[in-house]
Amino acid sequence: MGEVLSIQAIRERYDGEWLLITYAELDEDLNVVRGEVIAHSPDRDRIYGDLLAVKDKPVAIEYVGAIPEDLAVIL
Repeated sequence: MGEVLSIQAIRERYDGEWLLITYAELDEDLNVVRGEVIAHSPDRDRIYGDLLAVKDKPVAIEYVGAIPEDLAVIL
């Protein structure tokens, strides 16, 4: 089993990448507070491909880094 990290530590370690996280804790708004990064890549499609192999675990997909100006984000 990997290392469970705070979301701040995850952001610092994987800046600019897409992440597949098995979360250990969520806040009241369902944001990841702590979890284990099980896959990371600058390529979003790779992370969605890795998602297919995850079964019976609570997971979240996150992008950590600056949002490019030419990208629209829906919250």
